[in-house]
Amino acid sequence: MTLIELMLAIFVKVFTIVYKWLHDYLVIYLVNFIKGFEMAIIVIAVISFLLFNLFLTIKYLRKLPKHYAIEVVDTYGNKTAVEGLRVLFATYDAAESYARFYQDIYKDSTNSK
Repeated sequence: MTLIELMLAIFVKVFTIVYKWLHDYLVIYLVNFIKGFEMAIIVIAVISFLLFNLFLTIKYLRKLPKHYAIEVVDTYGNKTAVEGLRVLFATYDAAESYARFYQDIYKDSTNSK
């Protein structure tokens, strides 16, 4: 046997012993410890995902306008004001609902497209 073969054999033996020791006494215990917290890790991941979605939703909602307005246009394309007609709304849903309602009421007197 040459010196290199001897050193290589010693290195392989030492590496095998160290690997088995680390696997038996360190890796197994770490894996078992992590298995005990796997549900907590999943719950933390889900909560962080939901918080991130909430953050993005709030960021988007802050960019929306504070109020919406319905513009009434006559048959010639001029803006008009009808007395008693509500045109300013706090939310988009209310504005859309009233726009549909007014369109249904005044469909005979306007050119609905």
